[in-house]
Amino acid sequence: SAVAKVEAVDRLNVRFILKEPQPYFLELFTPSSMVVYSKKALDENNQDLRKVIAPGTGAFMFKERKVAEKWVMVRNPNYWDPEIPYLDGIELLHIPAWTDRGTAVLTGQADYSPNVSLETHQEGMKRKDIVGTVRYPGEFNSYQVHINNERKPFNDPRVRKAINLAVSRQNLIKAFGTQEPIMLTRWMTHASEFATPLKELETMPGYRADKSADLAEAKKLMAAAGLADGIKNVDFVSASVAPHAEILAPAFQDELKRTLGIETKIRVMERALLIEEMKKGTFDMMVQTEYRSPIGDPGPGWEMCLKTGGSLNFSRYSNPEFDKLLKQVNGERDKGKRKQLFAQGMALLDQTAPLYLIGFTDHLPMWRNNVKGHNSEARVFSELGRVDTFWLDR
Repeated sequence: SAVAKVEAVDRLNVRFILKEPQPYFLELFTPSSMVVYSKKALDENNQDLRKVIAPGTGAFMFKERKVAEKWVMVRNPNYWDPEIPYLDGIELLHIPAWTDRGTAVLTGQADYSPNVSLETHQEGMKRKDIVGTVRYPGEFNSYQVHINNERKPFNDPRVRKAINLAVSRQNLIKAFGTQEPIMLTRWMTHASEFATPLKELETMPGYRADKSADLAEAKKLMAAAGLADGIKNVDFVSASVAPHAEILAPAFQDELKRTLGIETKIRVMERALLIEEMKKGTFDMMVQTEYRSPIGDPGPGWEMCLKTGGSLNFSRYSNPEFDKLLKQVNGERDKGKRKQLFAQGMALLDQTAPLYLIGFTDHLPMWRNNVKGHNSEARVFSELGRVDTFWLDR
């Protein structure tokens, strides 16, 4: 933790004392998931509010949950602002990603979805009489294949780098095209000011469309690792949701076999169970969406996903050289110097290949025309944050 201590200045102000400079610290308070709970509530529940209805001061209160169907929330009559929320309640529906969500809005079964499939978004663009939809130009979410760095032969960085060179990101992005727009990206969201420019990225090994030189180098790396004939019986885990199990996982499986002779067996699991599988490390590879940063700055994302022992480091990557560089990145306040350090970090990640990043996404919200106050047209990412200003024009 970067926090040395927290002091209550007075009833309305708090002071955070940091152990060292951290350029993005204030940004960490902006995601909607960053909630401040009372010390009393935390102490009463042994610092764990995951098994109780967490106390809060939000615009809506929990009323009911129907498993695999919906959550029902009702207006908080004691909300700090007496003028809002405008709605009497919200129903959060469990609808499979992503086509079904778009269809639900198009047919009036739902009023709003923060992300629909590309095909239903395109249909919505033709139906502006009933719905609105936009494309957010840069998300904090990505698709990746975790490669277990602790399991042989994937503990050899030459094998992981060979996979990153040989497997075509363009082919995977095209295969997933009807579902979500995935962008060509390099270790951070394309929305970041520190990201490699697309025109430059399209010429780089592992990211360029022409795979001839990359594939030749990948085969040399496999041969040097003693795996010129490929690998058999690789355990490849995927969530049971159709876009993962029926599109991305088979597409990646085909690329591995066709280019490097790596043969995988896809093991499908309920998505809710994947987190335990990742924690235990009982897999060789896994299609996932956990590689991300909670804010636009890539720094905390690298801390969570790539630093030794990071909370989301499910590939189990451990590299003292990278950890040392990351400490510099997240302690440097000069933006120009940080950009140079991020570039060094990405070059190191290209060489050691902790995982296979397919790419970060753009999201596609859709809403019925009578839904107002969400301001989706002006947003830049899909995490709603506050919904107390939503209202219905009926």
